[in-house]
Amino acid sequence: MTSKHWIEACGQRLFYRSAVGQPSQDRVSVVLVHGLGVSSRYFLPIMEHLATSFDVYAPDLPGHGHSPGKGQMQSIEALAQVLLGWLKVMQLERVVLVGQSLGCQVAVEAASYEPDRIERLVLIGPTMDPAKRSLHAQLPRFMADIPFERLALIPVVARDYLRMGWRAVPELQAMFAYRIEDKLPLLNQPLLLVRGEFDPVAPRRWLDEAARLHSTAQVETISGWGHAVQFSAPGRVAEIMRAFLTPQNTEFQAR
Repeated sequence: MTSKHWIEACGQRLFYRSAVGQPSQDRVSVVLVHGLGVSSRYFLPIMEHLATSFDVYAPDLPGHGHSPGKGQMQSIEALAQVLLGWLKVMQLERVVLVGQSLGCQVAVEAASYEPDRIERLVLIGPTMDPAKRSLHAQLPRFMADIPFERLALIPVVARDYLRMGWRAVPELQAMFAYRIEDKLPLLNQPLLLVRGEFDPVAPRRWLDEAARLHSTAQVETISGWGHAVQFSAPGRVAEIMRAFLTPQNTEFQAR
């Protein structure tokens, strides 16, 4: 069962959810990083699945969900610094970062800045496809994704976007500006790339390109679903992640 918490980090009050088991040196800490305008709420289904094997945390970044924002534009780099500050205050020394959508950019930036703290990376529906880096190109993709999500996602996302309001606009600009493709070749961590079969935001062509840029990444596709596959098919995504994160899995070692 997940629990709710507040903590001070980087001079800000941050909300987070956690699902933590009995203390053990063998328990891996998994941190979930949400996407554009949303919050930790859309990770609740997968947190329940992952918590059987891992200690799971999901913070609301500044201006998202319950965490207040200061009103200024939050760049990907700034969000990553807050995430790293939160990890330090939480005393999470070695973690697996799991990003979804824009959260993938935040996770990659954090892993680039403090590689020793980030053990492995899982990127679900990563933005931004370099071939379609504009609102004109992306808006039809987001609209095309709607039929491939669970209906239960709509009130979750709607509530988060209403709460965030106008702050989503500069964050959208930050998402377009951040060049994740320049960071992927520099990563030393093992990397798992995940997408829904019908995800138009993160097409298979882009994930294959991202895997080549990293050189050792694994690409997994979840059949039948779209961009928010961690919400629509949490059990399947958790199963793939569990295989990737088990100590016995030696296929993906740091370079």
